[in-house]
Amino acid sequence: MLPPDPPARMPPIRPDEIGPEARAFLDKWSGGFFKDADQHPVLLTFAHNPALADVFSAFNIHVLTTSTLPVKQRQIAIMRLAWLTKATSMWSSHLNTSVLCGLDPEMYGPIQVGASDPYFTPFERTVILATEELIESSTLSDATWAALSAEWDNAQMLDFLFAIGCYTTVAYMMKATAIPRMPDLLALAKKYGAPA
Repeated sequence: MLPPDPPARMPPIRPDEIGPEARAFLDKWSGGFFKDADQHPVLLTFAHNPALADVFSAFNIHVLTTSTLPVKQRQIAIMRLAWLTKATSMWSSHLNTSVLCGLDPEMYGPIQVGASDPYFTPFERTVILATEELIESSTLSDATWAALSAEWDNAQMLDFLFAIGCYTTVAYMMKATAIPRMPDLLALAKKYGAPA
């Protein structure tokens, strides 16, 4: 049994609170990757500051849709970050993102274990260890840099670094504001686990 989500510190904006700027933000980002922005607790929380939300959403959409990283490697990094930072809502959201991307649910348990799990390829282990290094020390060792750059070009290296930066920010924001999970995300977390 999963513990209930704590009450939101910054509840998502209510329909009667949506002013012109918030409406423009929600209309701009509804559809495509975010689908129904008016029902999305993260976007409705972002909508308290539409100018910030708009520029950050453009960055976030790049990370999720036009990044040069292979999708599975990107999701392994984001989900390992979510697990280690105990960003429960973000973890649950990226269970859903991974499902939408067609990734195998068999990777969710191994991501919780980390690089030692035999599920991962040698390079996927490197991605996990690099993610952990960035979380712990905000940089990469020479050995980790060399291991990543042996497979990734400079654009991919930057996309990885910015993905970790982006989702560290998202983890902080979602945890601090206590964004609530929708029933579909709670169901995924119940099925595949969530950080406590």
